[in-house]
Amino acid sequence: MNTRSNRIQIVSENLSDIKVMALSWKEKNEVVGFIPTMGNLHEGHLSLIRKIRDYGATKTIVSIYVNPKQFGPGEDYAEYPRTPDEDIKLLEKLNVDCVFCPSDQEIYPPNAESQVMIDNISLMHELCGKYRPGHFDGVLLVVNRLLNIIQPNIAIFGQKDYQQYVLIKNMVQQLFLSTEILMAPIIRENDGLAMSSRNSYLNSNQRSKALHLYKSLISTSRKIRENKIDYKSILRTEIERLNKIGLSVDYLELRTSNDLSSVKKYKKMNGKYVLLGAIKLGKTRLIDNIIL
Repeated sequence: MNTRSNRIQIVSENLSDIKVMALSWKEKNEVVGFIPTMGNLHEGHLSLIRKIRDYGATKTIVSIYVNPKQFGPGEDYAEYPRTPDEDIKLLEKLNVDCVFCPSDQEIYPPNAESQVMIDNISLMHELCGKYRPGHFDGVLLVVNRLLNIIQPNIAIFGQKDYQQYVLIKNMVQQLFLSTEILMAPIIRENDGLAMSSRNSYLNSNQRSKALHLYKSLISTSRKIRENKIDYKSILRTEIERLNKIGLSVDYLELRTSNDLSSVKKYKKMNGKYVLLGAIKLGKTRLIDNIIL
């Protein structure tokens, strides 16, 4: 069903409609930019829309779809905040051209592929993949499906989900998809906490403790730059410190920024590395990173 809310075309239930719309724009030499989301939009999501226009998008499509395939058993699929009416109001203010709100049946019909096969599959089981088995299988599956449906010129993802960005970029290259994959910087709250829909799960005490992740990334990156020989001992010490103050650390790791491979020896080169961290506070899992 297609409906129109003021300036936005809302497409749901019929995949052919979104395909025809995107193709017609491209035939008119419009640059179609795509921003996939799970809804519950915040300033981080809205910044992606502004950024993709900076990269040349003349038409913008935002998808809102909470993908069940990327949630594991016991994770927050049922609780994940769904706020479609509020989301559409925000998108109207940014003059988004189309909102795509598919159902599970549209994204995963009975004959749909169940997995996307790519090289470097080991990365899917490292970092966040180690603690969320099957998560990236679900991410790649839905992104591949959405990119094939819409076939945008460009699509943009946030730096906060850095591992996701690298895996999607790899997938697009290996499957010879025509979409260019872009990354936008992390948008933070005034106190430095990376914006996330899951921040709403935090109570006031957890919210205060969550700030230590970003502060840790900053201080640890500085120590690594100053003492580049023994960065692993710096990370071990920092993980112990964070655990002692009440953060349950999944990982704090230094990786290469281009493909997230392990770092044998740190050599100071701006932009070559990324420091990534993941913590749990109660049932809430938060991730963050900074590029060195």
